[in-house]
Amino acid sequence: MKTQIFSGYGRQGAIVFIGAAMTLAACQSGPSAEELARDKDRALADNARLEAALHAKDSLIGAMALSFDDIEQNIALMDDQGKVLHANMDDLEKGGDKRDKILKDIQLMNGLLHESQDKVTKLQHELDRSNYKATDLRKKLEAIQSELATRDTALMRMGDLLARRDLTIEQVNQQLTAFQLDIAERGATITQLEKDINTAYMAKGTYKELEKQGVLTKEGGIVGIGKHVGLNTNAKPIAFAAVDVRELHTVPLNAHRVTLVTDHPAGSYELVRDAKDDVAALEIKDADRFWQLSKYLVVEVK
Repeated sequence: MKTQIFSGYGRQGAIVFIGAAMTLAACQSGPSAEELARDKDRALADNARLEAALHAKDSLIGAMALSFDDIEQNIALMDDQGKVLHANMDDLEKGGDKRDKILKDIQLMNGLLHESQDKVTKLQHELDRSNYKATDLRKKLEAIQSELATRDTALMRMGDLLARRDLTIEQVNQQLTAFQLDIAERGATITQLEKDINTAYMAKGTYKELEKQGVLTKEGGIVGIGKHVGLNTNAKPIAFAAVDVRELHTVPLNAHRVTLVTDHPAGSYELVRDAKDDVAALEIKDADRFWQLSKYLVVEVK
């Protein structure tokens, strides 16, 4: 029977036919178990490498975000210390503790600047070594470098000014030890927190003046009838004067009529009148109670 089947093809044709049949059988049976296992191992290895790369990228981004926060806090602290220094510059002539405080403040600023610059350099190296494109991170680094360069220039100018006020450049540029810097930074941060806690915001003037500044607005009513004056919730900070609640005891007014737009408990203040029965000033009698409802004081005068 087999001789009849292959008789038309000859011996060579029979071999080709058998080979094709074997190939077809192999294709139908699919990859072997060993091949499937190897493919699975390769897929798992590729997936592990991808997950490791993503984890490394996320870790880098997270670490850089924390460093950015630290540097920005340093910049804010430098700016605050700079304001204090300019305000206390005249105390240099007093010598003693005042002079030492000014010197420590500028040394703290120098320390914060160098610490921030070192962090930026480290972040730059880490980003370059990671081979990530990370365009946004690089732009953020460039922006921070620019801000630090601005503070560096300001510190150099301040150093020259202090040198002209009888402080040597060596004193001004003296580096605090890591421990001293840490202590000074903590002290400055606490001082700033106390300042923030005790800062309130004040605005006073006629309705037109306060409206023009964006502090007050008239709401409610119809066709101008029945409207009441209220605070503008979109008022810009520049419209208010920052005050220290520990030091503000009296607000001069010199007005015929006075309205406190903001809420302050009765008995925590007194409107002091002059001989003509005009309101000469607002006297804060109990600061804690006066500011407990709002850290804003808006006074409309007429």
